[in-house]
Amino acid sequence: MPWEYPKEVTLRDKTTIVLKPFERKDKDALLAFFQRMPEADRLFLKDNVTDPAVVERWAAELNYDKVFPLLAWRENEVVADATLHKNLGGWMKHVGTIRMVVSREFQKHGVGSILANELFLHALKSGLEKIVAEMMETQEGARKVFEKLGFRQEAVLHGHVRDQIGIRHDLLVLTKDLEEFWANIQTHEYFSYPSRDREGG
Repeated sequence: MPWEYPKEVTLRDKTTIVLKPFERKDKDALLAFFQRMPEADRLFLKDNVTDPAVVERWAAELNYDKVFPLLAWRENEVVADATLHKNLGGWMKHVGTIRMVVSREFQKHGVGSILANELFLHALKSGLEKIVAEMMETQEGARKVFEKLGFRQEAVLHGHVRDQIGIRHDLLVLTKDLEEFWANIQTHEYFSYPSRDREGG
């Protein structure tokens, strides 16, 4: 586990949550989180997250250099899951993809922003320069959340994806340049890091 975790955070309503990367021992708690979610919230996820074999595979293939999964906990329950997917080589190795799911109970309390900022920092420390978020056109709430975080829509791929019941949707591609994010946080104590390792520098 990275040295800066676990990290305790107080939300707007004074509720305390703990952030820490997903570990193999957390697979049952993560599965329970997904199984508690309403079916409508799971409809647009890429995987059938209520299948124990899916979460078991994530645990077995855990590699923070490739996928960095960050969980938010309230006591012994997972209340949010955010992941940063990296490209280890090739012409997109400077680009990462972010995915995030927050339980309904903790939406609109700042959990999504907190997790996203943690992943932005991890991305910077990993040498990434740009973050991509993908969603279906019907995920209006998710789009608004990412736009508040500074993402801008760059593309629409028509009929590109299917939801969990097989209905086709347009895929929205939003991106965020981390250079601006880094410039804005260097003097912020919570997000202060002594140095930034970048390729070639």
